[in-house]
Amino acid sequence: MWLLKKSDVDVLKMPHQQARLLIASRIKEARLNSGLSQKNVAEALHTSQSSYSRMERAELAPDCVQIRTLSGLYGISVLWLMGYPSFILNTRRD
Repeated sequence: MWLLKKSDVDVLKMPHQQARLLIASRIKEARLNSGLSQKNVAEALHTSQSSYSRMERAELAPDCVQIRTLSGLYGISVLWLMGYPSFILNTRRD
């Protein structure tokens, strides 16, 4: 089992399986935060509930179109879903 510290995440240097686990955990976290069921999300992705479940377990990697669809569905960044750290834009005007 891979242990990830949020401050230590560098997706480009991760082994493939570790990056896949991170993406799977973020997909599941986003779904749970949205209150949607796996079936609802699977329908939005035009796939089966069992295939979507495999994505959340890192047994199946989502393709780029599915990542884009999930981003729009949840209103979150594609980069965050792909495992990159969150960032905050400084919008303060002097």
